[in-house]
Amino acid sequence: MATIIAFNETEALLYSPFEGDYGDGERALVDQIVTVQEPPRCHTCGGKLTPGTRCRHLVEQVGDEDEGDEPEHIRPTEYWFCQHCCAAMAKDVNDGGDRVGSRTARMIANRRKEAANV
Repeated sequence: MATIIAFNETEALLYSPFEGDYGDGERALVDQIVTVQEPPRCHTCGGKLTPGTRCRHLVEQVGDEDEGDEPEHIRPTEYWFCQHCCAAMAKDVNDGGDRVGSRTARMIANRRKEAANV
């Protein structure tokens, strides 16, 4: 049975996972908390999403007709965020912390260790 992490779903959705990276935030096609069955890995921490838990699903449009992109180059891109990262997002919205950044940094460090051991 899946371990359930409680988090405020509304506050998790207020967190902008790509703030400062690119775009104006108006390209989201889907941004909701869903119960996952067999999703891919978490975009933030790289962890496996646990079936039966609540996770964030974000779909953004990549490419822009206003910037001259051809219609065939405009496509949706999906991102999944695990319940642990959603809980970190909700807490960061409230207190301005950087729990999500810490989760990303741990993932990068773990991948570097794995690459060094290969």
